[in-house]
Amino acid sequence: MRVQHGDVVLEAVQTDGLSWKTAKKGFVVEKGEGVHTHTMIDDCEVAEKDGVLYLKAIPGIAFGINHAEHGVETLNPEKIYRKGIELEYNAETDEARKTQD
Repeated sequence: MRVQHGDVVLEAVQTDGLSWKTAKKGFVVEKGEGVHTHTMIDDCEVAEKDGVLYLKAIPGIAFGINHAEHGVETLNPEKIYRKGIELEYNAETDEARKTQD
């Protein structure tokens, strides 16, 4: 399962051995241009491994991501999501770069 929320890509994964911490409502998943950020709509659990962010629900609490331009995307509370960023490819320079909202 893959969720595209603007330039943020959340992919459901199977993973073990992560050290989870509680993140409060409004946790910034990704900063965009200016004040536009992707934030969690309520408390959730977060982990980081090798520079990659993982998100999971706290049982009984709403689980989703919000952005001023894209609105709220509800996530499956039974899944663990790995955050990625959509890349734009420039054929002239043969380079890829992160897109940014």
